[in-house]
Amino acid sequence: MDLAASWLVPPKALPDIYPAKIGDLLVASFEEVLGKQNFEKALRQAGLDISATDVPDLPFGAPARLSEALEEIYGEQAGHGLCLRAGRVMFHRGLRVFSGILGLSHRSFRLLPSGQKVLRGMDLLAWLLNHYSDQRVRVEKHSRELLFINEKCPHCWNLKKVSPCCQLTVGVLQEGLAWAANGKQYSVEEISCRANGDSACTYRIIRKPLAL
Repeated sequence: MDLAASWLVPPKALPDIYPAKIGDLLVASFEEVLGKQNFEKALRQAGLDISATDVPDLPFGAPARLSEALEEIYGEQAGHGLCLRAGRVMFHRGLRVFSGILGLSHRSFRLLPSGQKVLRGMDLLAWLLNHYSDQRVRVEKHSRELLFINEKCPHCWNLKKVSPCCQLTVGVLQEGLAWAANGKQYSVEEISCRANGDSACTYRIIRKPLAL
């Protein structure tokens, strides 16, 4: 091939990744929830060769393989529960890592009313995932609900399920909303999922907090 013709060859597409900066949070959160021995068992079941002390960039679907492994070991309901708990832990671990980058400790954010902190926090989470991973996330704001939409979700990547299965993200959102709203709890439900054949994983958050 001559030099001129070589310019016509498109570059080889790079594989989507789950970057180490976020993968480290994922690994640490699951290890905290499961315990070291059970976590290593889940990694083996998922076919993932990961050291908790040195997490590399992971295959994009690594979280999906891990959640699938938990279902195989513990059953669907218990597996979903473990992913939900890991998501809640992951939010707080992520808060320590990304708070400064996102300006969450800045006085202008801390003094916002809780409703505005929730809206701003959702936008910041979407920005974080779009800029630090290969995910494609957006937030739609409606009068009674918010929609957190992920068109490229690693938590169900290449899975085929009959019902939504991205409980890790549900846990992250639940804990993040409670943190932003000073402990108030919100209803978070995954209403569409790529594993079910939908075009995106969509999470509906009712804007009115749950009654205590």
